[in-house]
Amino acid sequence: MPKETQNSLSEKEKNELLIILEKQGKAKWFKRWKEHMAFPNNINPLSKEKNEQEKTLRYLLLRVLINQQAKFEKVREMSLKISEEFTDVLLFEPYKVPESELFKVFKNVAGEKGSLLYRVGKLGGIKPISLFTYRFKAYEGFIKWLNETKQTFFDLIVNQLLNEKAFTLFEFLNMHPILEAGWVGNDPKACRMFVNWVIFLLNEIWKKEVSKMEDTLMIVDGHVGKVFCRSGLLEEVLYEKNRPYIIQASKMRPWIEKIVSNSRRVPFYVDNGAFYLFEDGFCTDLNPNCQSCPINKLCKKYIKWTAYQKWEGTKC
Repeated sequence: MPKETQNSLSEKEKNELLIILEKQGKAKWFKRWKEHMAFPNNINPLSKEKNEQEKTLRYLLLRVLINQQAKFEKVREMSLKISEEFTDVLLFEPYKVPESELFKVFKNVAGEKGSLLYRVGKLGGIKPISLFTYRFKAYEGFIKWLNETKQTFFDLIVNQLLNEKAFTLFEFLNMHPILEAGWVGNDPKACRMFVNWVIFLLNEIWKKEVSKMEDTLMIVDGHVGKVFCRSGLLEEVLYEKNRPYIIQASKMRPWIEKIVSNSRRVPFYVDNGAFYLFEDGFCTDLNPNCQSCPINKLCKKYIKWTAYQKWEGTKC
């Protein structure tokens, strides 16, 4: 795998930049979290009632499973439509949802071939509806396991966090003998995202002293990794051999985690802050808007590094 060394920011500059990312990420997340999680009308994430909190956690688990390799706008629509169609049955007895009705909702949202939800050409011949089905079945099987073992998802999560930390919860969910069938890869970003969402809800919304925000995980999708590469937070960059200069974000996650950990910033908010630079139209793959970017004064502007699109020699 190709690797390139570049001049990085000083330690002082790194800390200043991470503070900006954390501050921006926290402020914008507090404004957008309900939109990102995409709650249907039958779920109230603000409720302090345990049954509502249980429903929230189960819904979000399905939400992140469907989210993998998908177009996020359609994921939100799909999650809402399924929940509104099947209501509490989806959350407590999903094995009672008729496949014919489930697939009908899928096609209404994702199109006849499912290409509106999942990118058909990048799935190696796997049909989008097959991806959706095995992820739904992993969720269905996990909920059935909870019912058979007479556990609530809320108590299971709280016990994991009280006894250990966020990464232990991540490992439990990632390696669960039923749920693992629904994740993509050995270190799924979707599972990391779910853990972060849970810790956020417990701390900031439900006010449960279970785990600290400092214990959250870096997700590091391509756009987050791109910010760390372009800005000079990273001294070394790994990228694809056949498609320079598309970065290998997941391979650099340990380096990024170490930088954030050493700075004592909140990983979830730093991750959000970096992602929002893309979402808000600043650090796009091509033709980035560097002049208006919140980190413009500190960023090294190594803009050849991209997340998913091949660099074409564009400038800020």
